[in-house]
Amino acid sequence: MAKKLLSLQAIFIFAFIWALPARAADATPQSYVVLVGINQYKDQQIKPRAHAEADAKALYDLLTNKDYLGVAAENIHLLLGAPDAQRKSETATQKNIIKALHDVAGKAGQDDLVLVAIIGQGGPVNEAGNKMCYFAADSTVKERGKNAVAAADIQQELDKLKSHKFCAFIDVNFHGYKDAPEKMPEPTFGTNAYREFLGADAKEGHEDAKEALSAPGRALFLANSGLRPSLDLDKDGIFTDVILTGLKGAADKEGFEQDGLVTVDELGDYVEKQVTELARKYGKTEEEKRQTARFFESRGSHFVLTHNPAVTAKVKERLEKLEKLAQDKKINHELATEGRKLLERMPKLKAHQELRRDYQKLVDGKLSVEDFTKERTSIFDGMKLKRSVAFAYAAKVIQSTQIIQKEYVKEVHQSDLVDWAIRGLYRQVDEKVPTDIRNSLDNLKSMSEPEMTALLAEAREKLGQREDLANHKDIDISLQRMLAHLDPYTTYYDPETLARFRQDTNAEFSGIGVQIRENRSKGALEVVTPLKGSPAYKKGIVAGDLITTIIREVDNEGKTLPEPEVISTKGMTTNDAVKKIQGLAGTKIKVVVEREGADKPLTFEIKRDRIEVETVLGFRRNSTDDWDYMIDPESKICYIRVTTFARKTYRDLLRAVTKLNRAGINGFILDLRFNPGGLLTSAIEISDMFIDDGMIVTIKPRVGKKIEYPGTHEGSFLNFPMVCLVNGMSASGSEIVAACLQDNERAIIMGERSYGKGSVQNIQPFEGGELKFTTASYWRPSGKNINKSSTSGKEDEDWGVMPNPGFTLNLSDKDRDQLYEYQHDSEIIPRRDIKPKEKKTDFKDKQLEMALEYLRSQIRTTAKAPAKRAG
Repeated sequence: MAKKLLSLQAIFIFAFIWALPARAADATPQSYVVLVGINQYKDQQIKPRAHAEADAKALYDLLTNKDYLGVAAENIHLLLGAPDAQRKSETATQKNIIKALHDVAGKAGQDDLVLVAIIGQGGPVNEAGNKMCYFAADSTVKERGKNAVAAADIQQELDKLKSHKFCAFIDVNFHGYKDAPEKMPEPTFGTNAYREFLGADAKEGHEDAKEALSAPGRALFLANSGLRPSLDLDKDGIFTDVILTGLKGAADKEGFEQDGLVTVDELGDYVEKQVTELARKYGKTEEEKRQTARFFESRGSHFVLTHNPAVTAKVKERLEKLEKLAQDKKINHELATEGRKLLERMPKLKAHQELRRDYQKLVDGKLSVEDFTKERTSIFDGMKLKRSVAFAYAAKVIQSTQIIQKEYVKEVHQSDLVDWAIRGLYRQVDEKVPTDIRNSLDNLKSMSEPEMTALLAEAREKLGQREDLANHKDIDISLQRMLAHLDPYTTYYDPETLARFRQDTNAEFSGIGVQIRENRSKGALEVVTPLKGSPAYKKGIVAGDLITTIIREVDNEGKTLPEPEVISTKGMTTNDAVKKIQGLAGTKIKVVVEREGADKPLTFEIKRDRIEVETVLGFRRNSTDDWDYMIDPESKICYIRVTTFARKTYRDLLRAVTKLNRAGINGFILDLRFNPGGLLTSAIEISDMFIDDGMIVTIKPRVGKKIEYPGTHEGSFLNFPMVCLVNGMSASGSEIVAACLQDNERAIIMGERSYGKGSVQNIQPFEGGELKFTTASYWRPSGKNINKSSTSGKEDEDWGVMPNPGFTLNLSDKDRDQLYEYQHDSEIIPRRDIKPKEKKTDFKDKQLEMALEYLRSQIRTTAKAPAKRAG
């Protein structure tokens, strides 16, 4: 698995390749194409796209070329803004586009290839901005709900699609319109973005969003985020340019040699890399240089798109030689069928690739049939999985089901868990479940635990020894796919993921202490900020430094390498860089950086250490890079933002509030916006800091007694009015704190409704990783559960933590994104040796302003109140 609108003059390109209806079972799969490209639109408010029609025509020419795909001319619908008599185009009206989609959707069979390319402009079709439309030639912004091609229109047609070979290329700017004369809402993407192309798997559908699988055999290419223009080159768009080059054969790279076929996977790897490189090379602005393409695919989507004519002749020659060997009875039918499959297409598994080499040697006369047979036998022997290994895998899966059965918040059947584990494993490696295994799965409910163990072992054994299931991956995949059926918060963390999870939970790691990101425009890793007090901070690494080279003399475990490892960061992902930079505390690493204002690269030798990540933040940094919590010194209003509930968050918050309280606090703002939660103990301790002896939270497990957590008077800060800010990303632990403060009338809750996660997860070590599963629900002091998933999720239902009456202030998605960026920027430790660049447009935090105004009014009211006389 991979890896995730318009105005007057916009553009579309829909490329669909479909099949003929009601053909014989052995009929050759068909290809049908629909291309839509529009340079100019009826409505001048829709922005133009310079190369849309040229891109559509280029796709037409490629797809009809017999060297690449050879779609018959009569099977292509070309819809353009301006007529093209040579290619017999149609006008790209809303009616014609939908009609074309309807036509091909009705004809496409399961084995027919379906390509969709959309290049153009779009926009939100509703006032909320979360439902999109694609503009047609006759679309207008004002009447877009009636005359644009809505995402729902496309989904309605493609939901009828039987094809398991569907690929969409989407190059659409959903902000592709001018701001006037018609006012448009800001476009935003929800969890169902581009669902019109990815579809939904009716057979594998689940209530849980984590298991809302795409329809089988679907692939999706995105030119960028969809919220900004895609870069144009001189003669075509960058996205189409890369797609065309890849389809012509440049993407034919999987395995040890080109096999003459361009597959979805190969094109995905090629497009993601090539668009990034070309954008960096040809982009004129920082935004253009940062353009990155994205590729998503569902299960079973490893199909062929086009042929690579550079090698098809050689492939054909070898296939003919193989056929001659079969005709001469030198090889049997089984070998001929197997060889044809391997010679036609590069296999994924290394053992199969080695077998392909042997077939090539066989047909080229470099290997006798006798020697080939020996080599083949040796390869297959090496692919066999020992029965003991298969049973060890089965035993671990069964052990995990026992734990889940005993402790999960709801009753779950072991047979269901085993079913999900087996089907999930086969789905992940894109293999069909064998008929005998599938039949056994249908009878799981009547099986005993030993019988289910044997079935798991048999299912694993049939997959054999292979690199995509080696090193514990078979167990990791099975557990993750199995637990994904339960709820969004239940999963299995493999050892690598666990290491990252522990960093988040503990808010600490071992490294040099920098935040980094990919600077695509400069092809290096950029230091966002050093972390206060870290080794990098003490050595003088500053924000904006470009790390160009990493030099390691020891590995992550502290073992000396045979020779120094000198690693260029060009093209390196942030995750890969982190793996190289982090390591055992006390070990040294060198980084070479380019710094603005420096004449030459700077080399820093830094000793790694344990780094504590700050989770208790103020509203800005002072001259010593520490946090300033006094947001309004005149009124003595303090502000603290808690980013997550880690192990040391309570300690740090207590220190900060204690110090502030000694200096005098007249009002206090606790900002929990964007706080995803964390440790239950941390949330309870922090709640107890601010309430008297009221109830904090009640935990109710499926089995056993409920657990109540009351507050205690001792050590509580009760002497100042308080506001707690929350929004839709405030979840779990932050909701426990907010609900506690609200129900105990200790603070006014302001902002937006919180996320609505009312469950508690337990973490248990398992096989080097950890099982994380929901064990209980939590209930706020008022006796209510805030879980959104236990309702239908409608706005008028009672879920989440709602702001107090009169204090709801909802932000647009654009404002919310700006708030997130503003908060993140406040964490950066700025360079003090150079004059800061021109500041970004001042951002006004409306929700924080509301909190400040409320507290100021409370302080004024208190000041006016007459003092009580003694006695």
